[in-house]
Amino acid sequence: MRAVGRFALCGLTVVLAFASSAADDPPPLLKVVTPTKNQVRVRIPMDGGVHDVSQIRAQVPSKKKKQQQQQPKQPELIDVTVAISSQPGQCHITAKKLRSWGYDAVARKEFVLPELLIPASQIAPDAKQNGRDVLVRLTNIKLQVVEVPAAAKDSIYTCDFSLTTTELFKAAERTMEPRLAFKDKFLEFTVNANAVKRLGTSDMADMEVTADPSSMLVPAIGPMIVRNGRPVFAYASVNGIESYKLANGTVVPVDVRIVSVVNWDPGIVLSIGLARGCKVEMNQEGNGEVGIGVDANTVMIPGKVAELRLGFYTGANYKVQKDFVLKDIKVVVDKNASEGFVWLGRKFIAKHFKDGVYAAGSDGAWKMHTRLDPETLFDIKTRKKVDPKQPDPKKKPEPKKK
Repeated sequence: MRAVGRFALCGLTVVLAFASSAADDPPPLLKVVTPTKNQVRVRIPMDGGVHDVSQIRAQVPSKKKKQQQQQPKQPELIDVTVAISSQPGQCHITAKKLRSWGYDAVARKEFVLPELLIPASQIAPDAKQNGRDVLVRLTNIKLQVVEVPAAAKDSIYTCDFSLTTTELFKAAERTMEPRLAFKDKFLEFTVNANAVKRLGTSDMADMEVTADPSSMLVPAIGPMIVRNGRPVFAYASVNGIESYKLANGTVVPVDVRIVSVVNWDPGIVLSIGLARGCKVEMNQEGNGEVGIGVDANTVMIPGKVAELRLGFYTGANYKVQKDFVLKDIKVVVDKNASEGFVWLGRKFIAKHFKDGVYAAGSDGAWKMHTRLDPETLFDIKTRKKVDPKQPDPKKKPEPKKK
């Protein structure tokens, strides 16, 4: 999967907090997960860092040789930042980074990181008496080693390496029930108790679930289906087009994904293949901006989508089907990505998916839980399907040959 990392500094925002009674707060979007016997539920601080890429702090063992003759029993630990990708796929690290930790590294080969230690807070069972602070130990993490162009920055998505849902959960979403809480800045999941080391302290700041105070917002769930091994919105259309034809004649559906490592403004990225197939307005002759990928650079150009539709459920027990609709939105288009996709990143989620939590439940299915502006919700009967075979009405017809 091509991944774009734009180095954009976020502006400082002054936030005024107003106190309100607990009785006035909207209920949480998701119910509390109660772990079974011999399991614990943990929360890990996850923020956007300087460059607005979802990331956590962790430690890895060093393989550097000590100068003293007697080696310590415990290896030296190195502090690292890990980019957390909400999509499945390969995890990446640069060869230069691995070598700096003392490991042998060969580009374009797989490397298995023996362990990753992640500071976390235990939220269930209750551990106040013995301390909530824990270390979560993940083992045998498969990383794909790259040399350029990421190696030029010696980072992946501005972090030391990336971790996807493939290696983070290892197909155990049903039992781990992971949650990526974007506004509340934490990653939450269930692990076996033997993968957790209790530190006997409660120094880590509480990571509470909060709610947008607006009483007008509508709780909603956007269900995902798995297509080509990736979770995508069950219903999506771009400019009224639900599926489009590729140059080879293959008809493919519009795929819209939640991608937590996308940091382009305004938080929505389209591939050139989908943009052409869905008649997205764009200047293909422009120079664009360079996007730094994991194993190749690309060029990003601005564009505009006349309409984006995503399927959601609202109402009592989330049984009322509605379309989330945005009109005339600015996007960026990846000129080198032939694969058809729409990526929704952190900036998009912060603006449109209030209190957004991307989560998998006990059924293993991913969903986008959020509170939506009621003005963006429309009856599904308002869908106006456009035939992608029809010519673009805005495009001037070519003059007839004499």
